[in-house]
Amino acid sequence: MAALLASAVAAASETTADDLVAKMVRAVDQLNYEGIFVFSQENRMETMHILHGRDEQGSRERLTALTGEPREVIKDDHSITCIRADSGSVCMEPRKTLMGMPGMSPLRGGTEGLRDNYRVNAGASYRIAGLSCREVAILPRDELRYGHRLCIHEDSGMLLKAQLQGHDGGVLEQFMFTHIEFPESVEEERFQPTLEGEGFTVQRLEKRDRPEREVLEPAPHWHLRDLPRGFDVTAVRKRAMDANPHPVQHMVLSDGMATVSVFISRAERPEDLLVGVTRSGALHAAARPVGDYQITVLGEVPAATVRLIAESVVHEESP
Repeated sequence: MAALLASAVAAASETTADDLVAKMVRAVDQLNYEGIFVFSQENRMETMHILHGRDEQGSRERLTALTGEPREVIKDDHSITCIRADSGSVCMEPRKTLMGMPGMSPLRGGTEGLRDNYRVNAGASYRIAGLSCREVAILPRDELRYGHRLCIHEDSGMLLKAQLQGHDGGVLEQFMFTHIEFPESVEEERFQPTLEGEGFTVQRLEKRDRPEREVLEPAPHWHLRDLPRGFDVTAVRKRAMDANPHPVQHMVLSDGMATVSVFISRAERPEDLLVGVTRSGALHAAARPVGDYQITVLGEVPAATVRLIAESVVHEESP
């Protein structure tokens, strides 16, 4: 009887977690909000102001650093504009904006596909930025992926806190709102740059479609064999790249939460080929040569995962 009761409670918790995550994915993109949040990674901490609006023209977002070198990112459905001081400081990565949060896109299909690789449960309620939020834990079943702890405002669905956790439960990355408001509307002029004039560099990237001649048929001889459990190929593309004289084949893998990219490109010279694993925060990259080709695997997953994926890439000619 006790086992049946525990099972029923667990099922109810999972259903609640599904509802919260589905509501969160909609809220982060659909709501109007303005607030201040803290982003921390290892020994680095940044405080940022974010303004997000949604109307019939789509989503718009402005992210401004409140600590360190002055810098700003303005993003909409068509472009990304980065403004930074000329002193050489780097601009915020687009993924640090809530529209580009790690793990958000794979969750658009809900949490149902996660359960083979993660345990998904709703937990206790907390107060973040003066609002009550409910914790959702998405914890890995093995050491090939990271864990996530989210705190979601139940009324609005807004994500108020997120942690990316390592195998030992240590926090690799975290963001948390310290203040947030939900205005009914946001005036268009508020998405104009606040950092302007002498001393600033502006870089604008248009998210337009590339010419058809740059979109190529993927090479059929590249395959991924013996992938780590739970990872599947979700997309394969081949494009001409401005920074590379040879077309680059790009494979996207996902386990439902984590996303990993595999890049395959021909090297100009043998000495250009790299091998090894590097790390930046929670991001790992593995490099491995296959003949004259450079294989590069990149993702917010443990080092062992990118290494296994890199080793799974094979080139097989048709018989």
